[in-house]
Amino acid sequence: MAEAVLCDGLDPDDPDAMTVVVVVSDVADHHERAVARLASYGYEGENCLYLVRTDGWAERRLDDGLLTVDIVAHSALLRGLEVDRDRFTERSVGDPAALRLLRVEARVDPGAYGRASEVTLVLTVPAGTPAEQAVEGVRTGEDWPLVLTPQPD
Repeated sequence: MAEAVLCDGLDPDDPDAMTVVVVVSDVADHHERAVARLASYGYEGENCLYLVRTDGWAERRLDDGLLTVDIVAHSALLRGLEVDRDRFTERSVGDPAALRLLRVEARVDPGAYGRASEVTLVLTVPAGTPAEQAVEGVRTGEDWPLVLTPQPD
């Protein structure tokens, strides 16, 4: 099951910033598989992959300590992900033309979230891998995250 965690020390440009990390399995339900396959559309950066923000992005909000992260993408991108487009019926809050691929919620400390960078990292792991183990793979450079930014202006 997908989960979101808030981690420190993952942003080399701002070591004091917190980073929202969404951990998904590539063999789980169709929502997680779709998000895991987004990496195939990423372009290579320094130890990471970036998704062009006009293709897809992360929408986040914090309400009374409950962090909600929606991973969204335009429907044209779904064709290439080899997923059943009809299974994605929820729309983006910020852009009704985009579809929500996955929603993840987590309880977080509001003060820590206040220090979060604007990017959201997506990590794809084998089913059953703990989030802490997935994050450690990013810290060591062994695994590359997919970097999602907020919705384009």
